[in-house]
Amino acid sequence: MNNRVYKTEKGRKIVESKYQNLLTEHSVLNFKQLFIPTEFAQTHVLRFGSPSNPPLVMIHGTASNSAAWLGNVSDFIDHFCIYCVDIPGEPGLSEPVRFTLASEEPYIWLNSLIEQLGIKRASFITISLGSWFILNYAVHCPERIKAMSILTTGGIVPAKKYFIAKAIFYMMLGKPGQKMLNRLIFHKTQVPAKVLEFQETISKHFLPVLEAIPIFNDEQLANITAPVQYFGGDHDALIDSVKTGQRLERALPHSEINILKDTGHVIIDQFAKIKKFMVSH
Repeated sequence: MNNRVYKTEKGRKIVESKYQNLLTEHSVLNFKQLFIPTEFAQTHVLRFGSPSNPPLVMIHGTASNSAAWLGNVSDFIDHFCIYCVDIPGEPGLSEPVRFTLASEEPYIWLNSLIEQLGIKRASFITISLGSWFILNYAVHCPERIKAMSILTTGGIVPAKKYFIAKAIFYMMLGKPGQKMLNRLIFHKTQVPAKVLEFQETISKHFLPVLEAIPIFNDEQLANITAPVQYFGGDHDALIDSVKTGQRLERALPHSEINILKDTGHVIIDQFAKIKKFMVSH
């Protein structure tokens, strides 16, 4: 694991403080903050809803945290107990240590977290890097996955070349560069101003993951038995979502593939369809 996550300790405190304020000010539902000790890193989790309901775990993407789900939790609160997980090494409130993706660490961490939460089997909604984490978990523990909806994912086809280099260059340009990076990632998706403001703070202080996302082979993907729902944008700057969908369809014939027209990497308007999928499985 690599402990270099923030540019400075001061920057870490700024990001964590803004995140905590965002949780306090913008969640319309009551939640409980949990700090769960796991085999690798203390992990921050937001729990919404009654623990007597079936568990639904939501995992965000890179350079993000569980605030990404605040606008969507209400869609599922009547049916599930929701656990929004901050990935360690990302700009949330989990321990700022970063896993080596090409190792057993990501699986061991997530399995340890699920066990500590007392979850035997769960549904999952994930995006981007979070989707890679849950696919990796499903490869190792298919029996623990009831259903999963993945909004974009690495690990199926190689990432598009030069995106990281472009992203780092844009971040060096300050506010103008951040706007260019937002256009690259969000494409035409309308993102709330508060989210963009927080993303600017993260970009200023956070060091992004530079390790290449490991690619799953056919034998690994064949281990996944749970229903899978996939969403990808045809203008995704990070991942070739069309090729991802095609490979998922070949490897997992039981999967539901949704390629969205004129859509980038961030997908925020498909939650009615996701809810229907989750409730039906």
